Amino acid sequence: MKPTRSSFQLSYSRGCKKAKTPLLLPDMHKNKEESVKSRNLHTIHDLIVKDYSVNPTSSGKFLHQFSPSTTDTVYQFETNSSAHELVNGHRYNIGYTIDKSGRRIIEPSALGKADSVNPILSYLAAKQLSEDKLSENKGKNDERVKHKAKDGYYWGKKYAWRRYGLVFAKGAFYKYLEHINHPFVSCKTVSGDVGIYSNEESIAYKDEGLEAAMDALIDSAVKKGRYYESPLYKGSFQIRPISAISDKK
Repeated sequence: MKPTRSSFQLSYSRGCKKAKTPLLLPDMHKNKEESVKSRNLHTIHDLIVKDYSVNPTSSGKFLHQFSPSTTDTVYQFETNSSAHELVNGHRYNIGYTIDKSGRRIIEPSALGKADSVNPILSYLAAKQLSEDKLSENKGKNDERVKHKAKDGYYWGKKYAWRRYGLVFAKGAFYKYLEHINHPFVSCKTVSGDVGIYSNEESIAYKDEGLEAAMDALIDSAVKKGRYYESPLYKGSFQIRPISAISDKK
């Protein structure tokens, strides 16, 4: 797909150095509605299905409905086929929206077995963990990462990963940002364990554009065996299952 300018496109420069040619993110216009929706889903992890049913509708489609084992709340989605998508008693991760009538509508791209990896659900879980620890990590970043940039907020490498990249391994996150030429500045980091004399040379990534870059990678990820590939990423990478998402490593 030929890259074009879009709302997901980022402007890249490398600190005070001469900017490298920006890597334009692909035009996500066709998938923009789905992409935006996926970031606003409610999620439930490890839900056990009960009372699963499939019934024809007047529109010619088929309505799938079920409840969690612990409540009588009904969740639903439609398909073009009567084939069963779920099994009573099995565990699933789901993402859903609530419409104006209060119905809980499953997003098909955010429905998967609990023991498998669903990129959108893993990404949403990682973002929630990052949001829960935002104050803590921002405080550490402000205290320990020292730079002279004045054109926005910058995250030290580790804290950038904790803020936006927990769904990936650290190495994959750093490799992606290097590949797309995401803007950074030189910095010094101070270890809270060793003290002020432990200054180490490092880099800090600009906050602006980081979330959009992660959105674009998840939206374009295609499963290839145990790994995922994307036109935005050089090589293959793994997306962590929800159970493996952590900010510790």
